[in-house]
Amino acid sequence: MSKVSVSTTGTGRRPMRSKYNANGRHVDGHWFASDAEAQRYEQLKEMVDQGLIDRLELQPEYKISIKNKHITTYRGDFRYAVMERGQIKNVILEDVKGMVTDVYVIKKKMVEAEYGIEINEIPASKIKQWVGRYPHME
Repeated sequence: MSKVSVSTTGTGRRPMRSKYNANGRHVDGHWFASDAEAQRYEQLKEMVDQGLIDRLELQPEYKISIKNKHITTYRGDFRYAVMERGQIKNVILEDVKGMVTDVYVIKKKMVEAEYGIEINEIPASKIKQWVGRYPHME
């Protein structure tokens, strides 16, 4: 099995207990806020080993500003490159969601508008259906 290189751009701090009763856990020395998020990480690691994706990052950050004033930061769960014949086909940003909050919806809209990217939501309740798959997979 090949080694997986993972980049963490977030704070790396262990968050306080979730108000939505998600059970977090550690995998490979990384803290995941929910079991579904940890499972998705394990799925993505396998996809790296298979050569389907590359450049797996944990908690990529996007600053949200209005008129050059920093308002907040959106932190996704995963960002990675989809590979095709050794070349990057596209970059995927994922967020594993057990519950979609109003704050998340606003941040999602702002990030997508400011950065011109799509945030792909992976429902926590359907995480097992994503084995070996990524959003928009043909």
